[in-house]
Amino acid sequence: MKSNNQILPEAKDINRFSLSLMSSKGILVYRYLYHRLFSKLYRLGAKVTFKDGITIQNGEYISIGNRVYLEKNVTLKFLEEFKDNGYKIPNLRIEDGVFIGAGTIIAAAKFIHIEKNVLIGPYCFIGDHDHEYRNISIPIRDQGYKNVKNIVIGEGSWVAAGVTVCSGVTIGKNSLVGANSVVTTDIPSFSLAVGNPAKVVKKFNKATNKWKKTK
Repeated sequence: MKSNNQILPEAKDINRFSLSLMSSKGILVYRYLYHRLFSKLYRLGAKVTFKDGITIQNGEYISIGNRVYLEKNVTLKFLEEFKDNGYKIPNLRIEDGVFIGAGTIIAAAKFIHIEKNVLIGPYCFIGDHDHEYRNISIPIRDQGYKNVKNIVIGEGSWVAAGVTVCSGVTIGKNSLVGANSVVTTDIPSFSLAVGNPAKVVKKFNKATNKWKKTK
């Protein structure tokens, strides 16, 4: 009897775990189907994970590839003011295998392209536009936008936590942008950039097969 009493609680724990796992999978499937049906995405690939609190605005301008993982409270949007500008759709393109960390906002006014297997940390902001501010007689929110320029984040790159990527920037393949950096100019492929504004501090040397500090 004593051995039965020891085994039964373990079996109950396993059952609870199985039910919890099934419930979690069911929630993820529900969210996926919800976004497929109601977010009106230009494209939604297979095996995309939507955690809770995801916001998608103007989904018909947004393409999401396969095996993309969106953490909690991620926002993806195409700005309402640019819907009739005649830009080529999709305007926000996220390719296969991309991970986007919690609380990150990606806001496109023209075109943002995140290539395959990019890792984006939590609480980043990626925006291909700036707010106009020069007319002091009008609130900034009513002045519209300027510097609307494409952003490209290259395949296999890592954008660490709290990074801001500004309009007109290209981050090259397999590059790393350090936490809390502000990227205002292009980052070459196979580079490490940090700071505000972000500057390249290391590059990969293919001849020596090593990372080398820049001067």
